[in-house]
Amino acid sequence: MKSGMNQDEKSEQQVIVQRQRRIPSLLVWVALVLPNIVFVGGGVMGLARAQVKDSPQRPDKSDDSQEPKPDKNAAAEKNKKVSARGVPGFDLQSSRTDILSHLNAVISFYRASLVPIQKAGEPNDAVYFTQSVELSSQAATYAFQAAQAGAALAIVHQDVSTGDRQRLENTKTNVEQALVVLKGREDSLDKAIATANSRQINSLRLQREGVQAAIDLNNSMDEALKKIVGISDTKDGSGLAADVERLQRSIPELNSKEKIVAPQLTTLESARSSGVSSQGVVLFQLLETKHALDGLISQNDKAHQTALAVRVPISTVLRTLVTKGQLLTEEAVEASAPPQATTKKMPAGTKTKAPTSIQPTPTVTSVTPPTSTSQATSAETLGSITRDFQALSSAAIPLSQELIVLQESRSNLTAWQGAVDQEYKGVLHALLLRVVVIAIALGIIFVGGELWRRATNKYVHDPRRRRQLLVVRRIAIGFLSVIVVLFGFVTQFNSLATFAGFITAGIAVGLQTVLLSVAAYFFIVGRYGVKVGDRITVSSVTGDVIDVGLVRFYMMELAGSGVEMNPTGRVAVFSNAVLFQAATPLYKQIPGTEFAWHELIVKLSATTNYTKVCDAIMNEVKTVYESYRPNIEQQHRDVENWMQAPIAAPEVDSRLQFSGGAFQLWARFPVEIRTAAKTDEELTKRLVKLMEQNDEFKQAFAATPVIQAAVKG
Repeated sequence: MKSGMNQDEKSEQQVIVQRQRRIPSLLVWVALVLPNIVFVGGGVMGLARAQVKDSPQRPDKSDDSQEPKPDKNAAAEKNKKVSARGVPGFDLQSSRTDILSHLNAVISFYRASLVPIQKAGEPNDAVYFTQSVELSSQAATYAFQAAQAGAALAIVHQDVSTGDRQRLENTKTNVEQALVVLKGREDSLDKAIATANSRQINSLRLQREGVQAAIDLNNSMDEALKKIVGISDTKDGSGLAADVERLQRSIPELNSKEKIVAPQLTTLESARSSGVSSQGVVLFQLLETKHALDGLISQNDKAHQTALAVRVPISTVLRTLVTKGQLLTEEAVEASAPPQATTKKMPAGTKTKAPTSIQPTPTVTSVTPPTSTSQATSAETLGSITRDFQALSSAAIPLSQELIVLQESRSNLTAWQGAVDQEYKGVLHALLLRVVVIAIALGIIFVGGELWRRATNKYVHDPRRRRQLLVVRRIAIGFLSVIVVLFGFVTQFNSLATFAGFITAGIAVGLQTVLLSVAAYFFIVGRYGVKVGDRITVSSVTGDVIDVGLVRFYMMELAGSGVEMNPTGRVAVFSNAVLFQAATPLYKQIPGTEFAWHELIVKLSATTNYTKVCDAIMNEVKTVYESYRPNIEQQHRDVENWMQAPIAAPEVDSRLQFSGGAFQLWARFPVEIRTAAKTDEELTKRLVKLMEQNDEFKQAFAATPVIQAAVKG
């Protein structure tokens, strides 16, 4: 018993060693063969059949050998299928590129046709736009019909890729069937192992391990084939048919039943009667329309060229098929004609009876029957040509219709462009005419202004009046020029309101100071205004006015002790708007007067005879004043006549008053502005002489007298 047990143990150890040797070799075999199985369909099929060798579902080779040979009908069906896979002479790759390029061109043309490109024109321009949209829509519809037919041709041309995919799917099916059989085998082995004795269990386990290895191999092959078939299914969405479908979905408005409404156009009659600005806007709009129509015509021509590029190879193949069909049809007609009899003469050596009358030589007639094989071949070829012709004509007919529509569209666009050219010329003529009229009106205004200036300089001798007339001339010319330009460029009320709104906003924000200066100018040149030569004081600056402009005036700055003013060599410039500034007052002399007021201040001692001294000082002041009193009084009378109102006459005035704890004599007297310094000098000399002649007067002056201007400037 022990020897028997030892032998069994040794046999089990040998079996285990053999099993360990077989498993690595099996794994190496799987690793080497699996890549070839994944990428080569035939190898996969062979391995799958090897795994299911004992499967009852596997067809027997004897069945394959006993298949009947294909007859003539089966051969014709096979030729029919092969013919359906592609049309001879049709280049799929170039046709695919041409079809996509053609669709892109047609879509671009269709979308450009939908965009309103004209804002002003005649009513017939709306008709041109509507026709352009309809024709481009028809062209796009025919283009997609042709592309779909071309995609169908592309599908039947994919015989190689379709065969590979079919083989992969068949292999995948066989592998799945093999997995089912192997799993059933594994279940049966498990049951057998569970009920087997010790001698059978080792062999059963070896068989189960082999079946498990085969299951693992088939699972790996099944996963690889699923990935490959999945990639193939994904690639089906990138074919020509898918591209055509995506392009068609990109323009859903092509299948929409809503019609495109033509935009509302501005009539050219109102544009021709409007101003230069409105006419210029319409002119530029028509120019943009011309450029847009040029672009539409260019896109139409591009779509036409791409349609020809797609149709030319199809037409070439169609002409070839028609030629072949005609030849085969003629042969078929000749073959189906009734048999013709052929006459044979009898040999010369044949003896015949002498006829009693002249008879024709006897002949032998034979009939040549048509060959059934040639007729069948011709019929199959004609059927193949018919199918190819139908497949190609389904793409050629929409292309031909599209070409006709594109030609009509180009004619419509050309007519539209001609109408826009006529409209452009009409608006341009009206614009040039209006510009000429504006130029003539401005010329008349400027000529009238020049005549006004010359007449003013010749006949008006008063410088102030002449200056005022010239200023009025500039204002009148500017106003009339603005009116002419305004009504020449803008004639519509809404445009005028818009223009006036912009002008008002600009004036209110940026020209506030300028407007105030212009408004102040009319006050300056008015009745109580400032004229050249006046002495004025502005912002503590005293000077003589040398020029008065529309927005500013100039004066020569004066400076001095207050009694005598001399030029500083500088010119002060002030805006006319200074009149409206409360913090910057302007002081000027009364119009028509040239005198100012000076004052004399004399402090007296306490022991002085005030009456005697004051009378003596005032006599000296009045004596000096008498030398120019007539001029002062004349200026006063002129002012009263000009103002037509009574004004107090200027005269010498004096006051005796306390100031700083002492008596003081204050005297006020008028002086001529131009000779004020000399007048003060004359009065000073007389007072000095008075003090030298009488010691009493000399002792009466407690301090040196002061002569000063009552008002500075």
